[in-house]
Amino acid sequence: MKSKKGIKYYALILIFSTIALVIYLVYLRIKDGVFDSEVFQSLAIVPILFTSLLFLFDRIFDRIFPKKQGKVNVKFDTFLKTATVAIQNECSFSIEEYTTLRTDQKFQKGLGQAFRVYDKGENENLNIEFLERKFKKGSNDYDAFQVVIKVVKKMMEN
Repeated sequence: MKSKKGIKYYALILIFSTIALVIYLVYLRIKDGVFDSEVFQSLAIVPILFTSLLFLFDRIFDRIFPKKQGKVNVKFDTFLKTATVAIQNECSFSIEEYTTLRTDQKFQKGLGQAFRVYDKGENENLNIEFLERKFKKGSNDYDAFQVVIKVVKKMMEN
């Protein structure tokens, strides 16, 4: 699982921790009235150490607790791509009709329900028969959704 935190993130952490260290050393200089080089030498490694430990812990926690959301999205995206290609092949809709399908909340909700039937199987409330009765016959929604139902049946067989 690739982390979203790149080199820029850790560079910013290093810069801000260095700035915080400089501010602390200036505060000590003002408070004590003298600059102590031993304190500077002992604290100079703190920003690098802090950034390195943060990087190490981020990598360890990414391996221990992987994000599960990506796997679900990949499966749903594959389902949507398959359904979209099937609709394009079987239905001769215009661009406006595709746009209408994309913005139609009822159709989008139906796609989500169709994916749940494919992903988790049929149950009492959500099954193929329910999906088939979802839209009025003769409408573009109905035609497109019949293609989606065929895709779901085909994907459930595999």
